[in-house]
Amino acid sequence: MSHKINFNLNKQQNKKTLEDQPNEKITISIGGSSEIKNKSLNIGKKNTHAKKTFVKSVFLDNNLYKQFKNHHFSKIDLHGLTVDQAHQKLIEYFSINYKKKNLFHIVVTGLGNKTNGEEFFTGKIRRQFPFWLDTEKFQFMIKSYSPCKIQHGGLGAFYIKLKSKE
Repeated sequence: MSHKINFNLNKQQNKKTLEDQPNEKITISIGGSSEIKNKSLNIGKKNTHAKKTFVKSVFLDNNLYKQFKNHHFSKIDLHGLTVDQAHQKLIEYFSINYKKKNLFHIVVTGLGNKTNGEEFFTGKIRRQFPFWLDTEKFQFMIKSYSPCKIQHGGLGAFYIKLKSKE
């Protein structure tokens, strides 16, 4: 099965922008000839040929807790920190442990304050944590994550498995 991506964004053929055409059909196909690929990917006037390194995304592993039964793990608690402080502390913590090849960790984010019957999971750090895992700094070091089981902190904590240093 052959997939093709075909973006026809030639301004000479079509002078309207995508915002001006909210109901227009957009065709996307993956693959095709190299001529189509080159024309399709030259969007705008900027032409950057920067070499990017491929870093695998951090994936959600619902069976990660099983590995914590048989391995030694470390725990970091982010209670009482601001979002920025927690972010910086995690970068430092994972950098140190990545170098030491300590693979298993529990990150306690907490659930946040719930006053006057507010929503559950209102914690700012807990909400930001999955987004941090999508950044290159964390993707370089972290292999997988999962919300914790109740005995390790419940939904206010995450299991983290670091990549083994290659």
